[in-house]
Amino acid sequence: MDRKRTLNNLILIKLGKENDTVRGLFVDTTFDPERHTTVTGTIFGLPSHLYYSGEPNKGMPWQTPLEAKIGDGVIVYYLSIVNALKPKESRCIIEDGERFVLIPYQFIYAIIRDEKIIPANGYVLIEPIEDPAITHDKERMAKLNMELIITEKRNSKEVIYGRVKYAGIANRQYVDEGSSDEGVDIAVDDVVVIRKSNDIPLQYDLHAKIDGGAKYYRVQRRNLLAKI
Repeated sequence: MDRKRTLNNLILIKLGKENDTVRGLFVDTTFDPERHTTVTGTIFGLPSHLYYSGEPNKGMPWQTPLEAKIGDGVIVYYLSIVNALKPKESRCIIEDGERFVLIPYQFIYAIIRDEKIIPANGYVLIEPIEDPAITHDKERMAKLNMELIITEKRNSKEVIYGRVKYAGIANRQYVDEGSSDEGVDIAVDDVVVIRKSNDIPLQYDLHAKIDGGAKYYRVQRRNLLAKI
């Protein structure tokens, strides 16, 4: 397919290989689509610019630069692919056995360019780590030739700790009242705190390929609770 110019903040991507096998065994991808939907692809079409009105349901939900380029790889929200593949949506093209879908730009989590990972749309990619306080106590006990036993109560917190592995450009503005990236000063290797409800993986383990299949949470800057 030739490269295209798209409209209405849509991008055209050629989907990666369908995730219909695991270790050589067939997988029914209609079951648990969040884990099996193909979420990687290559950009074949982009708009000339992103439209942000500042009003709900009119253009982009946030103001962000158009960072993606034709030929970039992308990782996107699984439900945007599920919806695009529905026949009634008419946002899927099959050409020479390849699947092309149109999805909104805001559903890009990360761009892959020259093997570099570039978070988009205000997202950061976070590697989960142990509670730093627990790690400190383990190290202290190890110096005394003792082992720290972690109780279920101490380990069942409502927050998750992580280390920033990739940080993209902050969003300039949000339609959502009260949401902002202003003042969220973070950099790669910072240790951050997120809500347990935000521990959503960039890719699920069964089909993860990016960065050697490493587990990363994808969180927008505005949803970070703290930096340690």
